Amino acid sequence: MVFNDLKDNKVTSGMVEIGRGLKTVSQHMLRPPVTLEYPEVMPDLSKRFHGRLTLLTKSDGSDLCIGCKACARVCPCVDLIQIEMHRDSAKKPVIDRFTIDMGRCIYCGNCTEVCPVDCIKMLNDFELADYSRQALVLDKAGLSLSGEESDRYRQTHGLEAQV
Repeated sequence: MVFNDLKDNKVTSGMVEIGRGLKTVSQHMLRPPVTLEYPEVMPDLSKRFHGRLTLLTKSDGSDLCIGCKACARVCPCVDLIQIEMHRDSAKKPVIDRFTIDMGRCIYCGNCTEVCPVDCIKMLNDFELADYSRQALVLDKAGLSLSGEESDRYRQTHGLEAQV
């Protein structure tokens, strides 16, 4: 009968629960911290991380994009990618305007998969916050990597060099 009184006692059950809580806290105190102190410590991202879009160029700095507009057609965000082009006297495509609204992009990667010349890729850059929406609309100059940066990207990601 005394045992049943101790079992039903709220003080005893409260002490047991406090002991369980202290046990859990003490186990977690011995583990290494999981939280990163961002932005002082940058997270390690996979090579396959879907971040900011970029346009790769040829080694000489000329456009690699052939203006097929496959990326614009496959994009689920309507009018996200806008391409205007013309052909020069040698019938080669010349890109007049290439813009992407990064504020509307859902980072699905469809545009990078469908590109026949692999000129549009996703970088590991995820810090895209800005004070205006217009700053997130990137033109060809804002999207393009230089020839040297494009070559370095291709080398680190195992892509063929474009001449």
